[in-house]
Amino acid sequence: MLRNRIFAWHLELQNVHHRLEKALEEARKAIREGNRVSALKPELREFCYTFCSALGSHHRSEDAEFFPALLEQMPELEPIVARLTREHEVLSRLLADFQRALDSTEASPRELFRQINEIKGAMKAHFGFEEGSLKRALRVLDAPESDRRRMFGDA
Repeated sequence: MLRNRIFAWHLELQNVHHRLEKALEEARKAIREGNRVSALKPELREFCYTFCSALGSHHRSEDAEFFPALLEQMPELEPIVARLTREHEVLSRLLADFQRALDSTEASPRELFRQINEIKGAMKAHFGFEEGSLKRALRVLDAPESDRRRMFGDA
């Protein structure tokens, strides 16, 4: 059978997730090492803009492009995709809360660290479920490599 798929989608998803996890760990390190929230905020705002934008782009691309393509070929994955979409909404709210805390004059490094740990926990659980649940499907997904950015975002 001739296949249009020339790219290992499951590896690409893992690579995107790894890059996002590494960026989040860099922010956690900055918070751990900081002792004054005023000194942390410019660096964290820059990080948050980059990280929040990348994670948001990744999830929006999955919701708009990747999941529909996957469901077109494997409609039996609908319950898994529904759960992943709900998890995207939870992560989006956590990121928005973190951004609000960064803009607040009241947020302490301890509060920022608590929030970023909450993001890390939710993100790790989400990525683990997604990679595990879609592993077989990603290995057989029939889509060209050129769809990679459209389906997974720029993360």
